[in-house]
Amino acid sequence: MITKEKLQSEFSLHRLIIFSAILLIVLLGAKYNLILGIGLALLPTIFYVLVSILNNPFLAFLWVNILNYFIMGIVRYIPTLQGGIIMDLTITISFIVFILYVRLNNKKIEWKRSVNLLNLSILIWLIYCIAQIFNPESVSVAAWLTGVRGEAVYFFFIVLMTQLICTKYKHMRAYVLIWSILVLLAVLKALMQKFVGFDGAETRWLYVDGFARTHILQTTIRYFSFFTDAANFGSAMGYSMVFFGIVAFIQKSLIEKFYYLLVAMMAGYGMMISGTRTAMVVPFVALFVYILLRKDFKKIIYMSVLLIGGVIFFKYTTILNGNAEIRRMRSAFHPENDPSYLVRIENQQKMKVYMANRYFGVGIGLGGGKAKRYAPGAYMSQIATDSWFVMIWVETGIVGLLLHILTLLMILAGGAYILLFKIRDDDLRTYLMAFYSGLTGMIAASYANEIFGQLPNGFTIFTGMAFVYLGPYYDKELSEEKQKNLNYE
Repeated sequence: MITKEKLQSEFSLHRLIIFSAILLIVLLGAKYNLILGIGLALLPTIFYVLVSILNNPFLAFLWVNILNYFIMGIVRYIPTLQGGIIMDLTITISFIVFILYVRLNNKKIEWKRSVNLLNLSILIWLIYCIAQIFNPESVSVAAWLTGVRGEAVYFFFIVLMTQLICTKYKHMRAYVLIWSILVLLAVLKALMQKFVGFDGAETRWLYVDGFARTHILQTTIRYFSFFTDAANFGSAMGYSMVFFGIVAFIQKSLIEKFYYLLVAMMAGYGMMISGTRTAMVVPFVALFVYILLRKDFKKIIYMSVLLIGGVIFFKYTTILNGNAEIRRMRSAFHPENDPSYLVRIENQQKMKVYMANRYFGVGIGLGGGKAKRYAPGAYMSQIATDSWFVMIWVETGIVGLLLHILTLLMILAGGAYILLFKIRDDDLRTYLMAFYSGLTGMIAASYANEIFGQLPNGFTIFTGMAFVYLGPYYDKELSEEKQKNLNYE
């Protein structure tokens, strides 16, 4: 029970922390320099945050996801930062905090929530990727260390973290709310780029680092917000548009309903101005999967009409062709006229010849342009992989590609089974179907771009998978609450 004395005590603690921070800024800023002063002044606040997290590890889970959303944008402004290392430390600290919370409060870790087809499939994939360190074709341990995180390690640990920490239905709802705010911030940043212009860091990234070639085109500008690139941003917004568009219709409050519809519309606009044709795959695949899962004849007809109408609009008409974003999105339905698509096909033919006898790949981290850092003279470092699945094929071989595809198919099959036969609560099923449909769209889009393991999309996909497999536990919780309310009445 929260007493008046406890509230006064906590308020006094807050004031003490703020006063200490300000005092340190003034003293150290005056004596040494402002940056050092601010850095040290933040220590009391960091300590307070850690104490708060120790009392509620769900805050650590949220912190990981919030930082994940911003980290690549932060790196653009502070190039000396290593985004991957920052995320490694954050995830590790979060797990340590969770273990301390369990020990200090005599709690039990609900390991049973992580014993399922999802975790087993990812674990097998993780073991294969770890074994890749012994690949005779690999020429760099550093490349393996860098690549294995995005391809397998984050996949395993983000799913595990979600399952162990998000034990209540309210945790999933809170995550959805935070995610919606992050989406709005991402779109806001893209709007600033479009209507205000690129800032100094973004201009350097475009013209010094060389990304203007793929983002400043003759016919349009591809906006990227604080993501790694426009393709990553556009795909994330496609997923967000579908997810929040679906869940908006089950909200009981009109304010929440209109809010999530607004998020969906803003995300849709963000997808358009990203100029990413691959992002178009996400909503089309996601909505098609959602239709199949609903098993509602009226909604199947309604959604089918929308999908068919969308295909006809983009593929067989020239309506709104004066708009650069619409015109570029329409080109996704005519790949035969797309020079970049033809180049990708040509590159894949070259890879096919080189990979003919390399059944286990050239080594994780050694495929595509990023490999130039570790093996600048290697043949495969001169050819862009572009696609997530092509990258997996090049780095882990045909064996790794088949295992990866099998892993994803097993995960999707298990998730579909849960949605169709294990969930009774209608609202919960809609949330989980929105997650599931969106992540299938992201997986499909990963054929054309390296989306699946990229920050922040990878974490969003992995978290959604975990929530789907947590569905039966949430369903049981909601059922027990309803029964309790009936007994009370």
